Amino acid sequence: MSHPAASTQTSGTCLIFVTNCYPFVPGEEFIESEIGHLASTFDRVLLIPVVRTVDQTRRREVPDNVEVILPEALSTTKASAGKVVRYTLRHPLRAAASFGRALRSFPHPWRMLSDLRLDLLACIVADQVQTTVQEHLAPGTRTLLYSYWMMVPARVATRLSARLGRHTVPVVSRAHGYDVFSERSAIDYLPQRELLFSQISEVFTASRNGADYLRAKYPSFAHRIETGRLGVGPATAAGNVSQQSFKVYTCAYLVPVKRIPLLIDGLATAQRRGLKVNWSHIGSGPADYAAEIQRRAADQLDSGSFEFLGDLSNDEVRARYATSPGGVFVNVSESEGVPVSIMEALAQGFPVIATDVGGNSELIDTESGMFDGLLKGTPTADEIADRLEALFTTETGEYRRFVDASMAQWRRNWSSDVNYAAFSDHLLQAAEPI
Repeated sequence: MSHPAASTQTSGTCLIFVTNCYPFVPGEEFIESEIGHLASTFDRVLLIPVVRTVDQTRRREVPDNVEVILPEALSTTKASAGKVVRYTLRHPLRAAASFGRALRSFPHPWRMLSDLRLDLLACIVADQVQTTVQEHLAPGTRTLLYSYWMMVPARVATRLSARLGRHTVPVVSRAHGYDVFSERSAIDYLPQRELLFSQISEVFTASRNGADYLRAKYPSFAHRIETGRLGVGPATAAGNVSQQSFKVYTCAYLVPVKRIPLLIDGLATAQRRGLKVNWSHIGSGPADYAAEIQRRAADQLDSGSFEFLGDLSNDEVRARYATSPGGVFVNVSESEGVPVSIMEALAQGFPVIATDVGGNSELIDTESGMFDGLLKGTPTADEIADRLEALFTTETGEYRRFVDASMAQWRRNWSSDVNYAAFSDHLLQAAEPI
C-alpha cells in the first residue's frame, strides 16, 4: 500500500469510491461507464477496491484525477484467517466490539458468523487505508463516501465515515442483486443490514423491484431507499443486429444462478426443431464449473455452433457486437438486479429474451414495441426454444421494428450520459466538508 506525501492534500470536492475490485479485472465492468462522470463532477476521486484477490493484477485505465488506494489483496482462506487473528491480537478492543455486534444475531450461529466475518474484514480494510485517505484530504474538503455494493464496500465506508474528520462523512451506497435479496444467500441472510441502513444516508437500488423489496423488509428505513438506474454508453455500429445470423449472445459470469445449462437445453431444443441457431457466450467463471458447461454444450449442441469468448472488457464487448452481429440477446438467470449486460444489448439494438426475475421486466417494455421476450421466472427448454423460433422466423420488417424499439428503450431509460450525469450531480450535492 502506497502512502502519498502530505502535499497531496487539497480542498475542493472529493469522492471516496469503494468498490469490490474495480479498477482490477475481471469484475465490475459496468463501472467503466460511470467513472468518467464521477471524475468530471468531483475535483478528486479516491478509488478503493476492498475485496480484490491476489490473482487480480491487471488494472483498467482510470481518469487522471482518480487515485487508486490499495488495501492488501485477499488470498486463501487460511491466510485470511491468520490476518483476522493478527488483527484481533493487535486491536483487542476493536475485535471485541465486532464480536459484540455479531452477538446481535444470537442464537443463529451462521448469521453470527456472517456478521462477524463482514465486520472484521471491514475493520481490517478500513485500518489499512485510513491514513492514506486522510493524507489526501485537507480540512474543509467537501467529501462523500460512495459504496458500490451494500456488502463489504458499504461496511468499509461506514467504518471510515467516523474516522476522517471532525464530522461524520456521509455515506451513499448502491445495491444491486446479491446484496439486496437475502434469498440468494445460502443461509437466507445478509449480514448487518440494520446497522448498515442506520449509518448510510441513502441506498440506491438498481431496480424498482429491489427498492420495493427493501422497503417492505426494512420499513423503518424506507425513506432512505431510492432507485438509481444504471446505464451504458452508445453502442458501436448500433442497429447492426442481424436476423439472418441466427446468433444468440449471452454475457454472464459462469455460476449456477445464471442457469446456462438451462439455456443450452433451450438451444438444443431449437436446433432439434431445425432452427440453425449458433451461440456466443461472453464471460468466465470457476474453472471446474466452466469446464462442465463447455462439456454440456459439446454434448448437446451441433458441432461448431457455439463458442466461449471468456472475459471481455466493455470496449471488447462493444467491438464484438459491432464486428460479429448477433440476432438476439438472452438472459435466463434465476435472480438478477437490473443486468447491465441487457442494457448493452438494448443499446446495440438486440431483441431480448429474459426471465421475469429481479428488474428484468423493467428492461423489456412490450407496450413500446419491443419483442415480447419476457419468460416466466423458471422457464422450460421448450419455452426458450419457442421464443427463439418466434423471433427468428418473424417477418423481416417486424424484426427491424423490434431492433428500433430496443434502441429507443435504451435512449429513454438506460443511457449512461443521462443517468450517471444526474447521479454524479446528486452525489456532489450530498458531499459535506470534513
